[in-house]
Amino acid sequence: MNAATGTKSVTADEVIEVAGRIVDTHGADALTMRRLADELGAAVTSIYWHVGNRDELVDALVDRLIADMGTLRARGATPRERIASLARAMRRQLLERPQLVALAHERARTPAMFQPVQDAIARELAVMGLPGDETALALRALQMHVITSVLLIRSIDRFGAQEPVDAVEVFEFTLAAMLDALEARARTA
Repeated sequence: MNAATGTKSVTADEVIEVAGRIVDTHGADALTMRRLADELGAAVTSIYWHVGNRDELVDALVDRLIADMGTLRARGATPRERIASLARAMRRQLLERPQLVALAHERARTPAMFQPVQDAIARELAVMGLPGDETALALRALQMHVITSVLLIRSIDRFGAQEPVDAVEVFEFTLAAMLDALEARARTA
């Protein structure tokens, strides 16, 4: 705590963490240096000192999201189980952080955001025995399935559904069908 100003000392990690919560809760437009300083109980100059201007802060938020995507790990005893776990984890991350995902997209960082999970899924497809020339297509299909599932949920949340939809059931049903098809392709390769 700075006795002269009545503000507390903060770290760059604290600034980025609180900025992420503001964006997650209220959207990117709500992220101002003044609001961030108020929530931290710190001086605005301290924010600038630690993370630079707002654009640099947003870049740091996107970098952290990308790093978080890199921490997603495959779980399970078989390639099928590990691929399913990665698809679920990626879906969960996209659903939990929609505002930051949108910022990554605006900053043209979407490919970097997906790269760690794509690499992990590609390794599992190879272990499964899928031919190399089909791996890229299978990878894109799995990624599109995850993204489409997220968009479906966002659409239902925003506009409602004409009929009741269990988005998790639909996601899991389609994921299982895709994995069945991939395993069949791998067996005949």
